[in-house]
Amino acid sequence: MAEQSQNDLIDISYFEKMKIRVGKVISAEALEKSNKLLKLTVSLGTRQKTILSGIRKYYKPEDLIGKKVIILDNLKPAKMLGIDSEGMVLAAMDENENLSLLSLDRDLKEGSEIS
Repeated sequence: MAEQSQNDLIDISYFEKMKIRVGKVISAEALEKSNKLLKLTVSLGTRQKTILSGIRKYYKPEDLIGKKVIILDNLKPAKMLGIDSEGMVLAAMDENENLSLLSLDRDLKEGSEIS
């Protein structure tokens, strides 16, 4: 593992700008035009977001329905394949390219803020 450089460190105010929340996947589908992307509809309690995520290689759409995930909520939307992606699902990957979506150790309400 590489050492952390002083240039990589951020101030707490930078982190506080990120709105990271608990979401629940209410629908998921593979996109025909992509072998990497899944289109997720994520509930944040009072609202829903469409998020395109490059996790198709690691997850089947049906395995994600009902799963609570951690999302970056205030990411600027990005248009991919003509669809606006309105956030980012957070995941970790090891050196062997094993991917795991970030999740909770307790069941929290959708929309709960991570701090």
